[in-house]
Amino acid sequence: MELQIIQDKTNPLLKKREILIKINNKGTPSRIDIKNKLAAMANSKPELIVIEHLDTVFGKQEVIGTVSVYQNEERLKQLVHQHLLARGAPKQSEEKPAEAATAVTAAPAPAKE
Repeated sequence: MELQIIQDKTNPLLKKREILIKINNKGTPSRIDIKNKLAAMANSKPELIVIEHLDTVFGKQEVIGTVSVYQNEERLKQLVHQHLLARGAPKQSEEKPAEAATAVTAAPAPAKE
């Protein structure tokens, strides 16, 4: 995966950096891989990086995206929508969905009269 920073803008009012990235890769890489690679390039922690948007370019092996790198975790929690945080979080273990499925199937069916 080849990641390039196209534009890097600092927003002092919101205490974040707004970065426009371009990724050359076969297929769309995972958000966690993008965060880790960008954290190394931007001298930040992966926990402070939020991938806001990724868009594939038709007919090319490119992905264009917008990313925000926050200065601290407090500011991140104040500004970022919860669905963006959940989307960028690592996947949970396979045990929890299996437990939820057994709970649904274990419920008794209503009796027909």
